[in-house]
Parts: sequence; structure tokens; C-alpha cells
Amino acid sequence: MAALLLAGCQKQVSVDPLRRSVVDGLNKEAFVNRYREPDSCIALSERALRYIADSLPEYVDGELRARNNMAFAYYQKSDAAEAGHMLDYVDKIVSLRNPAMSNGDIELVISKLIRARLLQRDCRIADSYRLLYNINQSGVLERSRGKLLYDYAQAEYYITMLVLNYHYRDGKDDDVHSLLAEVEERRPQLKVDYAQDMALNYALAYGWQSAGESGVALDYCEDNFDILERPGAFCMYHYANTLQMMASALKSTPGSTSPDSVLDLYDAARVAFFEYGDPYQMLGGVTSTARYALLIGDTLKAHEVLSEWRSMRGTWKPFSAPKMEVGYFDVIIRSRLAANPDEVRVWYEHRAELQEYIARNEREDFALQQTLITAQRRSRWMAYTAVGFGVLAVALLALSALLWLAARRLRREKQQLEEAKRRDVERIANVETTLSVLRHDVNPFMGYLSRADLAPELRDEVLQQLLRTFDNIKNWTSLSIPSGLAFNRSNFPLQEVFDDVQRQVLSPSAGVSLHFVPTMLHVTGDKLLVIILLRNLINNALQHTSAGSVTVSARSDGEMVDIMVSDTGSGMNAEQVEALFRADRTLPEGSEHGFGLILCRYIIKKHDDMTRRGCRIWAESAVGRGTTMHVRLSS
Repeated sequence: MAALLLAGCQKQVSVDPLRRSVVDGLNKEAFVNRYREPDSCIALSERALRYIADSLPEYVDGELRARNNMAFAYYQKSDAAEAGHMLDYVDKIVSLRNPAMSNGDIELVISKLIRARLLQRDCRIADSYRLLYNINQSGVLERSRGKLLYDYAQAEYYITMLVLNYHYRDGKDDDVHSLLAEVEERRPQLKVDYAQDMALNYALAYGWQSAGESGVALDYCEDNFDILERPGAFCMYHYANTLQMMASALKSTPGSTSPDSVLDLYDAARVAFFEYGDPYQMLGGVTSTARYALLIGDTLKAHEVLSEWRSMRGTWKPFSAPKMEVGYFDVIIRSRLAANPDEVRVWYEHRAELQEYIARNEREDFALQQTLITAQRRSRWMAYTAVGFGVLAVALLALSALLWLAARRLRREKQQLEEAKRRDVERIANVETTLSVLRHDVNPFMGYLSRADLAPELRDEVLQQLLRTFDNIKNWTSLSIPSGLAFNRSNFPLQEVFDDVQRQVLSPSAGVSLHFVPTMLHVTGDKLLVIILLRNLINNALQHTSAGSVTVSARSDGEMVDIMVSDTGSGMNAEQVEALFRADRTLPEGSEHGFGLILCRYIIKKHDDMTRRGCRIWAESAVGRGTTMHVRLSS
């Protein structure tokens, strides 16, 4: 198969077959080593080019293949200048349209795909997308499907699209799931060799992980490990990538693996990237390992890997990777590794420059997408206008449009009916729980207020508690009704929320302390709703803590912010924890929680619906050991 790939996709013009076989053999071996040993790939390609120059100058396809092999290998080594030099050669050779050239169109597509990868690393995502869009519009990839050089280019096209949408665009496109579905559908046709299979598996795993499907990502990781165990298929680059992806997927699956095991996977990937030698991947390994070490509180490990990189970075050739470098500066700033304020200031300045560069390119990409959308609309309008020249065509078009609109209206009405039915069923199912919780929360206060001997100060406190309960009920009903409480999205400092909540919560009882850990983090969401949520969690913790403390803190993994409210109270059993935020079941006997926590659940659902970033709330508790409430919001 590889021999066919490197010999070309069409019948070759008259070239000495014996000499051509020498070039094809060198190119084949270089291609096989493109991921495994980039230096070997470059050396073999250079030998092929020298042989062509000395003995076979008419073999243009052989030269194109050798230069594309070299360009890909230099990309793997993060040598953008040399890779670009090789790609310029390919562009120049194809532009001459030598009649002896059979594979010029597909080799030009492959060179554009490599250039698109280089542009992505430099965060020039608009320029990268232009190349990918032009490739798609050219139709070259569809002309000879089933031939290996075209299948290789097709696989590279999808890998590059997946990386663009899920890494450099953070999966923000509205149509990203359709891209995954398209790749999954064509997956059986994109078979080239073990290395390409693993590269496509990794790209799919990254896409599904970014889409919140960690289980699917882990399945692709397992597929890669199966391939790596086959004779002659092991590749340090793919091994390291797969380890890092598995760590990322397991990190997103709470309870599946211990934090230390996940850190070990990140560190093993980092070591493998160092052995492979690509500085871009090495920086990625260092950043991922240090970020996760800080997340789980292992500052010593974070300092170790960051210090090792800082001691080595001067030995590497410079390379452009703004997004990766921003991640590195984020981690090294948060690690507090430097004692010298001037050095920290330089880090902040570098990060700000890179962030502005990335933002500028993101704005350019957004403008490009809007231009393409406008062009597509204009193109459709022109097509409809052309159809209008024929009366029969106009009639058929109008009829088709009416049928389409009717079908869409019927589908929309069906969806609305189904959604209304679902809401009705949910409301009916929640009536018993709602009444139970209402009775549970209000009855104690009514009992207190009916006592004639109740002290005035205690009566005021009970009234305040009752007012807070009715406020929670009002907010809960507003949130649970689709046309209810508005969601005012913004990005705000979490410390402002801490300060507001600290002034609003209950006063701790004697022997109990309330502590807010200062934070510099920002949160994206509705500030008022976050205040209501946090106030309820803290009040609940204070009410069930008779001695000790209630501590409020926050941490971030760079994408999401975790807020923790920890108390030293009586704790809960597994049944109580499981039913804690459930509005669809009766509270277990002895539970001390009501509308306040159900309201918290609705607030988190509102944030997840509005941000689509995986916002959630959960509890960790054990009887007699206190409780920690976790709130995960978008940063």
C-alpha cells in the first residue's frame, strides 16, 4: 500500500523505471518515518532529491513527494522556516505545470494542508481556514477517492479541520458536532498506515473530549494503545499524545481515577515528548503537567517540571506557538515560581502581548466567517434569481419552498408539543416534592412564631429566616418557568461575589468561624444568581455546623472555576447526598435541606444552558466528617 502511495496516483509518464524505483524507495521510507523519526525522514528525502538532481531530473512527482515529506518532518520538529521553504518549492514546481507531472494537484493540496498546520500554530486561524476552505471548494480530494495519496490527503484535511475547530477555536462553532459526525462516517475510507490511523484517532479523541464526551475520547485512546502494541507500529510521538489525551479525559471524569494517577499520566506524556524532541510538544507536556499539579495542590511537582523547562529552553530553536505559550505563562505565573518581581512582570507583559495577538487573529477569523456567510447568502439569492427566468422553474421552486416551509413548520410544532408535554410531565411529577419541601422549610418557622414566650430577638431572627425561605421559593419558581428570571451574562471578579455574600449571610454561631480565601479569579455568568447560590450554600453550611469552621475558596484549571464551600458539620449519608439537589424526588427522612439547595440546582442549570461549558454542582460528604459543596462555573 505504501509503495502505491509514494509511486503516485495516476499512470506515470515515461521515466526510467529502475531509477524511479530508487527514488520511490527512499520516499516510501521517508514517509513511513514522518512521525516516528523526523530527522531520518529529512535525511532520506534529501537523498532522494540529490538522486533526482543527478540522475532523474524529469521525475517531477518524485521531487514533489520528497519536498512534502521534508516539509512535514520539519513541521514535526517545530522548524517553521525550513518547512515553509520546502512548501514554497512545491508551490513553484506545481505553478510551472510541467507536463511530466502527474500528481501535481494532490501534492499541492498536501502542501497547503501542511501550511495550514503551520498557520494554526501561529494562531493565524483565518489564514488557515482560507486554505482549508479553498481545498474543499477545489474538489481535488473527491476526484480519485480510494487511491492512497488522495486518502492520505483526505485524512490530513479532516485532522487539520478538527484541530482548528476544537483547539484553536475552542469548539465554539455552531456546527462542530456535524464535523465530528462527518469524520466518523468517512473514517473507514481514511486508511493509510498505522501512523495516520493514530493521528486521526487522536484528532477525533480531542474533538469528542472538547464536546464533553470523555468516554468516546477514552475509546479512541484505547484504539491507539492497541495499534502501538502491534509489531513495527510503535511511535513515541503518538504514544505521548495518547497518554496526554487519556489524562485529560480521565480528569474530566470525576471519580474514575485518582488525581495522582492522572498526574502520573501527564508526567509520563511529558517525559515521552522530551524523548521525542519536538519543542512545541515539549512545552505542551510541561504546561499540562504543571497545570494539573497546581490544580491538585502538588506545587512541588509543578515547580520541578517548570524549572526543568526553564533550564533547557535556551537550547531550542525559537518557534511560534502563541496559544501554547499563553498557557505556559498562565501556569508559571500561578505557580509563584519566581521570587523576583521584575521577572514576574516580564511574564505578565509577554502573556498580555500574546493574548492581544491571539485576540486580533480571532477577530479576523470571525470577520472571515461573516464574509463567507454573506457570500453564501448572496450566492443562494443569485441562484434563485436565475431560476426565475423560467416560469416552470419558478413554479417548481415556489412549490418546493412551500412544502419545505410546511414541513419545517410541522416539525417545529411537533417539537413544541413534545417540549410542552415534557414540561407538563415534569411539573406534575414535581408537585409532591414541591409541597413536601414547602412544608418542610416553613413548618419549623411557623412553630417558633406561634410560641408566646419567644424572645423578641429570636422572633426577629426567625422572621428573617422565613423571609429568606420565601425569597428562595420566589427565585426558584422564576428560574423554573421558561419566561421567568432573566439571565444577565457577564465576566466578573469572583472576589466581588465573596465580598457581597459575606455581608449577606447569617452570623456564625458561637464556636464557628466563617473564612473566605481571597481570589483573583474571574467567572462568566449571572453575578446576581451566583451571589444567591453562594449565599444559600454558606447559610446552609452555617446552620448545620455547631462547632469548627466554614471555608469558602476557589480554584481554576484555566477553563473552568471550581468554588468550594467546606464545613466541619455533621455531614450526610450517601442517600442524602444523592437526593440533595433533586426536585424530582421526596427528601429522605431526616434531611435538613429544602428550597435553598433546589434553587442552587436550578441556578447551575441556568448557567449551563446559557454557557454550554459543563457547569455543575455536587457534594462530597460523610457522616460526622462535614460536607464540601462544589460549584463549577465557566472562567
